[in-house]
Amino acid sequence: MTDDFTGAMVAARRSGRRAPTPGAAPEDRAAAFAAQIATLDGLGLGIAGFKVGANGRTGEPSAAPLAAGTIHRDRARVAVSGDHPLWLEAELAFVMGADLPSRDAPYASSEVLAAVEGLAAAIEIVDPRLADWPKVPPLTALADFQANGATVVSSVGRRADGLDVEALTVDFRMGDLVKTVPGTRYPGEDAIRLLVWLANNLRLWGPAVRARGLKAGDVIISGSWTSVDQAVAGTTATNTIAGIGSVAVEIAGG
Repeated sequence: MTDDFTGAMVAARRSGRRAPTPGAAPEDRAAAFAAQIATLDGLGLGIAGFKVGANGRTGEPSAAPLAAGTIHRDRARVAVSGDHPLWLEAELAFVMGADLPSRDAPYASSEVLAAVEGLAAAIEIVDPRLADWPKVPPLTALADFQANGATVVSSVGRRADGLDVEALTVDFRMGDLVKTVPGTRYPGEDAIRLLVWLANNLRLWGPAVRARGLKAGDVIISGSWTSVDQAVAGTTATNTIAGIGSVAVEIAGG
């Protein structure tokens, strides 16, 4: 990977126009994580949280920072067009209530959960910088923040300790589309595992992120429950998790 990749990602974010997939793509996960940070540095953006997901209880997690200024509370409005479609995913979020510094010794789940304010409902707005998405190499998609464009998160609805994902139900609606997904069908299976993995692996993003740790107010989204659905102009998408919260995305035509 070269600076050409980061340059293309920075230019695409600044212009709002999707770019052809650069030829100089990341060759491994370390390079993909480095590209994420180089892109944020090139844009002068900080970190406001992370997205993390995996297949099942044993799949290797993938993650990306959420850029400062891209997290909205309770409700957001987006515009879509034929040239610039967006996609939505319904998710469960953790909101940090206290700083959690990185350290050499791994954190136990109880220690991580003690720093969490609680759980919230979220919708991830998928807005890739690559025109060929989703038909791009996995490492290239990872370097492009797994296509995260923005995140809408509700107020905290309950504490995270004692979380039983299988007891939750995500209700995602957009126009005529209704997806009601019980926790037994959540692809990540164990959201706490993903949060703890993140807390113990911030070194993957380099010394600055390791020194930062997780911060009070950080939002961590833990993978889609509903796969990816293209945003439909003229509708409002909602994600409601009973006992936790609800968020909405109003979708306008561009």
